[in-house]
Amino acid sequence: MLTKEILNKNKICVKISDKTYTYGEYLLKKHGIEKNIVENNINYKEYCLDGVFVHYLIKELFLSDFYRVNFILYNLKCDKFVGGVIFLLIPTKYDLIDYNWNFRVSRMVREQCELEHALSWLSTLGGAFSALGDYYSNCADIAGRISSHQLKLAFKLGDPNIAARCNLYYSLSLIQQRKFREAKKIVFNIYEMAKNRVFQDYRLPKMCKGIWSKLQHEYSLHVNSQYREKIINKAVKYYKFVLF
Repeated sequence: MLTKEILNKNKICVKISDKTYTYGEYLLKKHGIEKNIVENNINYKEYCLDGVFVHYLIKELFLSDFYRVNFILYNLKCDKFVGGVIFLLIPTKYDLIDYNWNFRVSRMVREQCELEHALSWLSTLGGAFSALGDYYSNCADIAGRISSHQLKLAFKLGDPNIAARCNLYYSLSLIQQRKFREAKKIVFNIYEMAKNRVFQDYRLPKMCKGIWSKLQHEYSLHVNSQYREKIINKAVKYYKFVLF
């Protein structure tokens, strides 16, 4: 009964399989295709085709009403007892995968992962030395060198946002080493660049403002300490002159 019904309505079932797994099931009709429709009680005719051809064949059956109708009529005329067709997938004649390009891409991905891993380690190490840099000048110097290595990795990664952050980390090291003018130039340039970008990173301006506040605070402390040293030195010279 099911076979006659399909033949009378000009419908035909299509399966895509490799004898192990079914990749698609369709019911072809004059005015469209229904997916995931299975008819088990009908006879199927087998076609051995490679996957690329099947891909374009199914696409054409979806797009062209004329082609779909003729496909249905052709298969029904060939065998009146056939209610469906199975496309059995066979290996393609040529490899569809570009193995040379695949090797290059895999190498690039691996290199990118290693660079990001190294950047994470340097960031952790640099943060530790930067925290000690407020108390020990040699730690501030080491933190600056770590930031310069981070900057090189950022250029290799090709990420301008990470490169800008590395420059800001380096400016923190300069502040701790009392090199305020150099730090001021770096922070100002990064802030202007962050404001004028088309695709803005909202974190960069905030980082610049935070480091600028630290710069102002450290500079005021430095000026006050120098002023106190001058007063103390003058007082010492005066008392030495008076006493001796």
